[in-house]
Parts: sequence; C-alpha cells; structure tokens
Amino acid sequence: MLAVPGLALAQRAPTIDGKIVAGEYAKTFKHDKSGMTISWSIVGDTLYMALQVDSPGWIGIAMMAEKDDKKKGADTYIFTMDGGKFTALDMIQVKRTGKPADDTEEGGKNSILQAAGTYAGKTWTVEFSRKLKTGDSNDMDIAPGQKFIFMIAVGPEMSIKEEHKKSERWYIENFSL
Repeated sequence: MLAVPGLALAQRAPTIDGKIVAGEYAKTFKHDKSGMTISWSIVGDTLYMALQVDSPGWIGIAMMAEKDDKKKGADTYIFTMDGGKFTALDMIQVKRTGKPADDTEEGGKNSILQAAGTYAGKTWTVEFSRKLKTGDSNDMDIAPGQKFIFMIAVGPEMSIKEEHKKSERWYIENFSL
C-alpha cells in the first residue's frame, strides 16, 4: 500500500454488539481501583464507548465539566439487566446525591444512538454510542482532548430503583477522550 504524507485513513466505527474485539477501539484506559476498562473511538461527530468490569449489579458512568455540587448535573449512563434483558439508560443527576433521573423525565431526550451489552458470571461488557454534541441540555458536550470529570459506579444488584448508597463510586479528574 502506498503511503501518502498528510493523509490519514478514516477510523472505522466500532460494531455495537456487546462484544469487544482487538483493535476495535482507538483508545483504552484501565481504571485500577474499579477494575473497569474503558475503550473509545470518535468517528466523525459520534462517540463510541465500551466498558468492561466485574460487578454483581448494574454499572454506570457519568461525565461532568466540573464538580460544583457533588454529582449534581452529571450526564449519566446506567446499564443493567432487567428481567434478563440488557437495558441502557440515559440519565441526569438532578440532586447532589442519590440516584439520577431519566433524561426524558427532566425535559431531555434519550441520546443513546445504539447500545448492546452482555453479562456473564459477574462480568459486564457494554458498548454504546452517542453524538459528541447531542443538543440536549441534560447531556455534556464532548470535545476531543477537553478535560472533564469521569465517574464510574457499580451497584450491588441489578435494580436501579434501590437507593444508591451501597454502590461503589470513583471519580477520575482530568479525563479526556
């Protein structure tokens, strides 16, 4: 193949199927304390993200530009098995603590374009996509290279209706995609 200086091949969009294959994502980060591996690619105006972690229950991530009032305002995504069926939720942290609310209940929209996940044993593999700028005021606009706070949470059970006090959480300061 002939290499042309200054010409880069376009990144191919990952397949959102709940399975991660070698080379599917452009970047990967392993969070040692939670054990979560976060992989992502940005293709055009779309973020493709994959998560892998062991958890006895639901898993979640959240993004926020800055931490003013604990978790309030965090753009949140929770993944669970509901009756054996994979469920992906686009949510917003309305209060400074407690569980988040569904975006659609707070005047927003579901900004998840595609999502797929598997749960085997206690191991989650989740893939989802969303626009970098969704047009939803409940979602954080994402700019590649811009630093933000990335949160990871794992729940003790699959039900997200229970209080989140028993969930484990980690904050990653200065994260960027």
